[in-house]
Amino acid sequence: MRTTRVLLAVLLAVLLPALAAATDAPHDKSYLPNNCQQCHQLHNALGNSLTSQASITDICLSCHSTFGGANHRLGFPWATGDQALIATGKGVSGTHHRWDAPAVSTVVPGTDVPTDPEMASRVLGGKLECSVCHNQHAANKAFAPTTSIYTSYAVGAANQKTRGTGTGTLTLVSVNASSAMAKGYRVRVVGAGLVAVSHDAGLSWFKPTSTSGAAWTADTTPPAGAAYATSVPLAMDDPAVTVQLAAGAAALDEWDFYVSFPMLRSPNLTGSLCLTCHQDRAQMHGDVEAGGDGIKVFSHPVGEALNANAKGYDVAVPLDADGSVQGANTDANPTNDLVLGTGGVVGCTTCHAPHNADSNSLTVDPR
Repeated sequence: MRTTRVLLAVLLAVLLPALAAATDAPHDKSYLPNNCQQCHQLHNALGNSLTSQASITDICLSCHSTFGGANHRLGFPWATGDQALIATGKGVSGTHHRWDAPAVSTVVPGTDVPTDPEMASRVLGGKLECSVCHNQHAANKAFAPTTSIYTSYAVGAANQKTRGTGTGTLTLVSVNASSAMAKGYRVRVVGAGLVAVSHDAGLSWFKPTSTSGAAWTADTTPPAGAAYATSVPLAMDDPAVTVQLAAGAAALDEWDFYVSFPMLRSPNLTGSLCLTCHQDRAQMHGDVEAGGDGIKVFSHPVGEALNANAKGYDVAVPLDADGSVQGANTDANPTNDLVLGTGGVVGCTTCHAPHNADSNSLTVDPR
């Protein structure tokens, strides 16, 4: 028994750092101080994956039902009562896809256990969990459209420090969605005109080799930092992300923010993740135009570009809610835009959003 315990301890000592390294922001050390132990426990675990709660959804809600604040997007906190609800004779309410419903619904026709094996293996007791659609460890950019990039700071907004005494602000100037990587950032002003950045909440540091951040190199711990200028944007060690610090920052002022993707478990470039459960919705224009058979419920085609049937009644570019050509954002509300999937095809998420969607084109949703 003692030998077994020693072997288990050695295995966990090797395994946990590997898991930590494989976890993407914001679920890494940059945002979860206890890292793996934030969700897992080695002994007396309540869940079957050594989890500290009985289910993955319970763990998700332990943060996402309380976490929020002025510097955070996506409309957190999320509450169980915000989930979509179809009530007979009362219509539909809620702003989120359900995360606790049966995979095979008695009120939503055409739902089934996911065809994707990774998703299906996480349907426990016939019920959905957050982890059916989301991989809590990996923010795979290849699984999401390039428009689906999330930053905890809104681009262009000046943000007050997370900690410190100075009066300066940090602005997230730009993020290149096509090349950015999922990272959590801690930007620290080390001294007058000196800055450093960490991706693990201050365990290790990097410093720029120029005031514009043209390149970065490893720093000491605690960091010595290197020069930056308030007059020019500073490219992070991921050149796709640039920030700018305003005058007034004091030594040890810090800003914490992240760049990430929806952490999807399966590709959803054209709504294919949705179709793994809503399999009856996988219909082309030929299926719809063939006429009803009295049994099958027909849907809008997905997976095809506009005017795929060559009948000429589709517009070339979707219109906005106010009737203007979409993209001009003359209604100042990008969250009501109909976003075509990769290759310009209509997908499920062209019209639908799984989170923070109130089906009201007049409101700006927190995405």
